[in-house]
Amino acid sequence: MVYDVIIVGGGPAGLTAGIYTSRAKLSTLIIEKKDIGSLVMAHKIDNYPGFPEGISGKDLYNLMKEQAKRFGAEFVDATVLDFDVYSEDNKIVKSDKGNFRGKTVIIATGTGNSDNKKVKGEKEFLGNGVSYCATCDGAFTKFMEVALFGKGEEVAEEALFLTKFAKKIRIFVNDEKLDCNKDVFDALTNSEKVEIIYGAELLEIKGSEYVESVDVKVAGELKNYSTAFAFLYLGTKSKSEMYGAIADLDENGFIKAKENFKMNVDGMYVAGDVRSGAMRQVTVAVAEGTLAGLEVIKEILKKK
Repeated sequence: MVYDVIIVGGGPAGLTAGIYTSRAKLSTLIIEKKDIGSLVMAHKIDNYPGFPEGISGKDLYNLMKEQAKRFGAEFVDATVLDFDVYSEDNKIVKSDKGNFRGKTVIIATGTGNSDNKKVKGEKEFLGNGVSYCATCDGAFTKFMEVALFGKGEEVAEEALFLTKFAKKIRIFVNDEKLDCNKDVFDALTNSEKVEIIYGAELLEIKGSEYVESVDVKVAGELKNYSTAFAFLYLGTKSKSEMYGAIADLDENGFIKAKENFKMNVDGMYVAGDVRSGAMRQVTVAVAEGTLAGLEVIKEILKKK
């Protein structure tokens, strides 16, 4: 399915945009991380109009979400891994729950910065064996052992691509199953090159100048595996790594908006706390979600 709009982020900006777009009969998908975000974690909000006694952030979030659902917005709890916005007319949002296609995309992920979630060794070996894109770096893995870490469609498809190059491919799944297309799964399990290891947690990436091995906890047991590449699909990218190729960023990794909350790429918008220069208040995020949603509605209606 190709959605009219995909909204990345289920905070006040994303939910408000979703209320407007779904109410306008646009097919709307909101990708969020459950129970994560400054709104959900706020103990009490006293300055949001209409609640004279205040309201908890989680209660306000639930009300906004139910309103978006009432108008037909769909939700998925997923970790966004990357974007493909140049290859075709539709934008592709890549996640651990699969790839989603939309005519337009609104980035509304808030201030969250995943730098502090990086695996030990990830930052040190980035570009020297650590990669977030097998289709980008796969040609460098000829006759090598490689490791992939993740749990969804994206890691499965990337692993299948690597079978053209690497001699040994280990997929470490931080779950009890690899949730992906059956044909892709069958192709992986039928390949002599591929080994799938479940219940795996990446602890550390090791090496000297380049990646040489990884420490992984498997079913509670610490193990070390030799590998020349570690491809990560864990949602550990910083804002700069996530948005740098598709947006103009300020020195802190926040997205600079052009007129009407547009980004550098046609059909891409930004709203809320992730926007550079945003006044980080719930009421402001709601206002920006409104304006971004209205811009998307105008863009879709013009095309139709």
